[in-house]
Order: sequence, then structure tokens, then C-alpha cells
Amino acid sequence: MSDLQIQDLQIKQTFLERHIEEQDRVIYAMQSELEKIRKEIESLKQRAESTSDGSDMPANEKPPHY
Repeated sequence: MSDLQIQDLQIKQTFLERHIEEQDRVIYAMQSELEKIRKEIESLKQRAESTSDGSDMPANEKPPHY
């Protein structure tokens, strides 16, 4: 291999290493955001379950003032 070919391969390797590092950062950020969303969904689910205590009227039942 010539020096030019070796240099070209080193440049490509450096580019690919930077690309992989950037992908890792993006994936980590996405995972963090996904975890926040999961926690928020769980919190909303618990809040919805705690507010529905079974005393709600069914959808097809008329309110008492009718």
C-alpha cells in the first residue's frame, strides 16, 4: 500500500469514528427522552386510575336532573 492509500484509510477511519460517536450521543439522548416519556405516561396512568373510583356514571345513563 502506498502512503497515499494509508492516509486515505486513516481519514476514513477518523470520519467513521466521529460518526459513531455522534450516533452514540443521539441514541443516548433519545433513550433519555424515551425514559422521561415512559415515566410521564406511567404517572398519567396512575393519576387516571386514582381519579376513577368507580362512582362515575356510565356513558349511557342520564344525569339525575333529567
